[in-house]
Amino acid sequence: MKSINRMAVVSILLLGLLGILLSCGPKPIKQQSVMDTPDYHYKMGMREFDRHNLQGAMAEFQRAKALDPKYPGAFVGMALVYGEQGNFKAAYKSVDKGIGLNDKFLEGYIVKGRILTKERKGDNWIGKAVKQYNKALKKAGELQKKEPDMRKAATRWTEEAYYYMGETYKNGFKFRDAENAFSRVVEMKGDYAEKANAQWELVQKIVRAAPGTKIGAKIALIPEINRADLAVLLIEEMKLLEVFQKRRPKTFDTGFRPPADPTKFKTAVQSNKPDITDIQNNWAKRWIEDIVTVGGMGTFPDHTFKPTQKITRADFANVVQTILIAVTGDQSLATKYIGEPSHFPDVPGTNWAYNAITLCVDRGIMHANKIDGSFGPLKPVSGADALLMIRDFQNALRMTF
Repeated sequence: MKSINRMAVVSILLLGLLGILLSCGPKPIKQQSVMDTPDYHYKMGMREFDRHNLQGAMAEFQRAKALDPKYPGAFVGMALVYGEQGNFKAAYKSVDKGIGLNDKFLEGYIVKGRILTKERKGDNWIGKAVKQYNKALKKAGELQKKEPDMRKAATRWTEEAYYYMGETYKNGFKFRDAENAFSRVVEMKGDYAEKANAQWELVQKIVRAAPGTKIGAKIALIPEINRADLAVLLIEEMKLLEVFQKRRPKTFDTGFRPPADPTKFKTAVQSNKPDITDIQNNWAKRWIEDIVTVGGMGTFPDHTFKPTQKITRADFANVVQTILIAVTGDQSLATKYIGEPSHFPDVPGTNWAYNAITLCVDRGIMHANKIDGSFGPLKPVSGADALLMIRDFQNALRMTF
């Protein structure tokens, strides 16, 4: 009986000891230098994340966690990486862990908003993300009032919250809201001011261009559009099919034709779709076929369209020239400026696109650099710039949509 009691006591003691060990969790590792701190590795992790080095970022965040298993930044940083990898379940679990460890570490709320923006799940993902940013802003305001030693951090978190709020609105195509959020960051003149200003200018362009379709708004965010993107913009935003229908000079066949023989079968009408060999699986196949059919853009001699080829400013000018000639019927536009001295220091008169470039600048559809007069024929075209030029093109045609 005594033996049984002893065994019971020993078992209870062992279970208690095991419980204590488990409750303690992992022990911090020993710091190896003055720079080997959770804060330092968190900052390095965020830097690597911004460089799109997810593996390096995760290593830094894990080091921060190893140094201090209760450091909130480690979990918040790992959440960012999980979100970027598409592992949203792990991302939310990790960021909530970080917020739970210290709700004054406001980066947690901001990162949760970023993850919600990355996932874009459901109809109210924008509202959910903005709610997280507003939590950070509210708590930052409280910290600035009540805890003077936290004012600097609170100011930085305020700036960061508004910046990523702008990113969320931008990616949700709420461009005016994005414009307001980015302008708040610019006014603060902090660490995020420069890149906020770049985003502010971008959304201002898009607001001026006023995309009328969701796909147009999506392409407006592309830094460098390709031929497929341009085809879609011309069809959807410029309404090129309608433009050609209304403005292209009509031709009539007045020649004699004998009446059809009613006793003969009519053959099936052949498809007018162009023979393009490289767009079968392209997302913009329908738009490309439409624009090639009406002559707004052409194919290459090998019957390819090259949908992923980037559009340069010279390419854009050439497309505009093609459309102008088609809708006006004025073939002289194709050679109007050939043989004259060049108007641009970086486009010689012998350049293949010189005539088109000069035509577009003269018509106010495209513009040269106001300082040095250069045109930048090889520069890429962003979606926002393409939309703005399309609006100027519409004005040149005196059309309203």
